[in-house]
Amino acid sequence: MSVIASVEIPAEEFLLDAPLDPERDVELTVETMVPTGEDVVPYLWVPSHLERALLEVLRDRRNVTTVSVVDEVDGYALVRIEWDGHANGVLTSIQQTDAIVTAAVGTGERWTFRLRFPSYEDLSTFYTTCLDHDVPVELVQLHEAVGPDADHRFGLTRPQREIVVAAYEAGYFDVPRKTTLVELGERLEISDSAVSQRLRRGLASLIDATLLVDSPQSGADATD
Repeated sequence: MSVIASVEIPAEEFLLDAPLDPERDVELTVETMVPTGEDVVPYLWVPSHLERALLEVLRDRRNVTTVSVVDEVDGYALVRIEWDGHANGVLTSIQQTDAIVTAAVGTGERWTFRLRFPSYEDLSTFYTTCLDHDVPVELVQLHEAVGPDADHRFGLTRPQREIVVAAYEAGYFDVPRKTTLVELGERLEISDSAVSQRLRRGLASLIDATLLVDSPQSGADATD
């Protein structure tokens, strides 16, 4: 069974730290980075005001062969990077383990990657390879991948998924709201307090599993 791990590395280990100031709240986001053979081609969303600085930094890097802007949307530029095959330790580790980067966010201090590995053995190989290349790596989250029909898809327990779907279908998130917690509780035959807790935990799990990549702890550890 494949596994999904979130790992953190120092920013300088990903070669993209120079344009970012650790004191400023600025992030770079990976759009896609799927290894294909010997190549790793990341696409990064970069704030437009950092575009020129980032391009200059990348073009000076010896292991970067091509860097270009392929799109600009709402104050962000989508930058495409091609490496010469002599990637640094992190990219080499990704290549050698057939890992897929499903998300990544970088700041001036660190990069956080969410990686999907074919097996636990591949995750172990990735970790060892990083250390062999003197790349300090920290595992911050780990879970097994699940199928689309699994109870815990997107990190939700079955009761949490039930209440989130019920709230959505009943118009709880509409403006104005079309239902209340009390009405949802009556519909599901549970207390409005239980509805509130499950809904809050379910939404926290959903956000953590789909929108966040750099959160070491999920906001919903409960089984209810």
